[in-house]
Amino acid sequence: MRTLFIGAAVAVTLPTAAAQNTGGIFPPMVNEGHKSAQYRVTYNPDTEGLSQRLHYQQAINGDLMWRGLVSARKTGESDVDFDFIQAELFWELSDDDDAWKTGLRFDARIRDDDRPGLVGVHWTNQFPVTDNWYGRFVALSAVDIGDDARDGIFLQTRGNLFTRLETGQTIGVELFNSYGSTDNFLDLDKQGHQIGPFASFPVNEDWSLFTGALFGLTDASADAELRFWITRGF
Repeated sequence: MRTLFIGAAVAVTLPTAAAQNTGGIFPPMVNEGHKSAQYRVTYNPDTEGLSQRLHYQQAINGDLMWRGLVSARKTGESDVDFDFIQAELFWELSDDDDAWKTGLRFDARIRDDDRPGLVGVHWTNQFPVTDNWYGRFVALSAVDIGDDARDGIFLQTRGNLFTRLETGQTIGVELFNSYGSTDNFLDLDKQGHQIGPFASFPVNEDWSLFTGALFGLTDASADAELRFWITRGF
C-alpha cells in the first residue's frame, strides 16, 4: 500500500495564540514494514514562540503502527524546555483497494509542571477528489486525566486538499480548527482556526522535507506560524 506522506506524524496539539501548532493532518494508511523518525519545528515571528518535536514510528503489521514522541517549547527559563511525551497507536480500518481510506488513532500523553495528562481517540479519512487531487479529514477528541484535569471532551477538526506533482513534490492547503470542550464550547472569536499552504518533497530515497505556513482566522489564533519538518525513513 502506498502512502502519500503529508503530515504523517502528528499529535493532538490545540492551536492557540500561546502554543505553536506542531500538529499535522495524518493519513489513515499503515504501510507494513514502515519505520521513520522525524524532527519538526514551528516558529511564531510575532511572539518569537518556538515549539519542537521528535518522533519515531514503526509499523507492527499492515494495519497497526505505534509511535512515540517528545515535545519541547520555548519558555522564560529555556529555549528548549520539556513539554510532554506521548505514545500513539494507529489502526487502519480500510482495505488496500478501498478508494476511501479510514482509520483510528489512540493517544496517551504525560505533561510536566503538574499539568494533567491526556488521552485521545481520533478518526482520520482520505479520499480522492479528482484523478490528481486528494482530500483528508480528521476529527479529534481528547480528555484530560489526573490532577487539575479540565472538564469535558476537547474537540478539533483538521483537513487538507493536496496533489502530487510529476516532479515528486506534494503541494496543498491545510485547515486546523479547535473548538474548546463539550463543557465549555468557545465563542467563534475564541476558537483556534488556522489555514495555510504547504509543500512536501523528497530529498533522496530516505529523506524528505515538509514546509508550510499557517495564518490565523480568529482573534485567538496566531497571526502567522512557520513550520518545517524533516523525516528520515529506514
